[in-house]
Amino acid sequence: MAQISQIRRCYNCGAVLQSDDPTKVGYVKKETLENASQNFLFCDSCFELERHRPLSNEPTVDPEFLTMLNEAKKKDALIVYVINLFSFEASFAKSINEILQGMNILVVGNKLDLLPVGTKYEETAEYVAHRFRASGLTIQRDNVILANAFDDEMAFQIITRIYELKNGKDVYIIGSQLAGKATLISSFLRVYNNLSQGNIVTETYPGTSLRMMKIPLNKRSAMYNTPGISIDNSILFDLDKPTLRQIYLTEPVKGRDISFAPGQAVYFGGLAFIEFISGKKTTLTCYFHDNVQLRRVAAKKAEEKFVQLISRKSLKPSLSKTKSIKDMDVFEIKITESNLRDIGIQGLGWFSFLAGAQTFRIYVPKGISVYTSRPKFYPKKR
Repeated sequence: MAQISQIRRCYNCGAVLQSDDPTKVGYVKKETLENASQNFLFCDSCFELERHRPLSNEPTVDPEFLTMLNEAKKKDALIVYVINLFSFEASFAKSINEILQGMNILVVGNKLDLLPVGTKYEETAEYVAHRFRASGLTIQRDNVILANAFDDEMAFQIITRIYELKNGKDVYIIGSQLAGKATLISSFLRVYNNLSQGNIVTETYPGTSLRMMKIPLNKRSAMYNTPGISIDNSILFDLDKPTLRQIYLTEPVKGRDISFAPGQAVYFGGLAFIEFISGKKTTLTCYFHDNVQLRRVAAKKAEEKFVQLISRKSLKPSLSKTKSIKDMDVFEIKITESNLRDIGIQGLGWFSFLAGAQTFRIYVPKGISVYTSRPKFYPKKR
């Protein structure tokens, strides 16, 4: 098993919170630290400067989107949940999943073509079902289809499966921004057979201001292409367009190995980094775009050096909003098992390693999600 917990830091100054010495930075009263329900607090010295706001680890959800989903649930509609296979593990929102409980769901794992060469369909499909179950949704392997949205033959298989599952009800296509919903819908329309006398229209969904495409499936039911769910907990959300183009995958990701031992840190460009606190040395196989520079350094003063290298534009790519270490969140990840494990950064990618009673600290821009899971991809040699 693995445990991931967030180290509490002062949201304003970035100091690690402590309740031992009032004269040192990051001091907060012990009872406040122990009883606080939020992940982040202000230290006592910063408390009077600004009001606390919690860290968002989930994507922001438009309340009108929830209104639309509640209506879909009342109609016993089929939900087609489209995910980006490369990075979806931290894209779930509790408010959405609570509504989806008990609903008829078909999962489409899109962008299969971006996963490493040698990816096994069945293993990946079961991994997707596992990640949905971990998020609280009961999804079985039979209700997962992996796809490349550009493939018309696959689009035909998906729409065939939709007709098998929808039971005469409406269909709602949901998924995060950049998951490929629009491209998938375009593929649908190339193989679509309109069995009704209605027209495809874009209209405002009743009771909301949401604009969405309505595609008639027959005289009694329609397919709704809903607005994309926010990716504001993804690193892609923070990137300017030139940097986004640098690291946005358009071909299969390739693993890059880097040895890793306690007392070391690895920079993932100027976007994020990880420190090895304790445990058995290992090798990280990093599945990020080739343009994300990997650099191993000593963990001592890794925080300070990271910011310095960004300011000198010596780490590529970098995030312009990272001006100091207080602009980053830090998570502590404790691994108690001894097998292959993944740690991922939402939107950026993931790295795999052989776990063995290790503790890591991973630094990411504020609000970006981090996850850990069993491997998404198994190389030929395990």
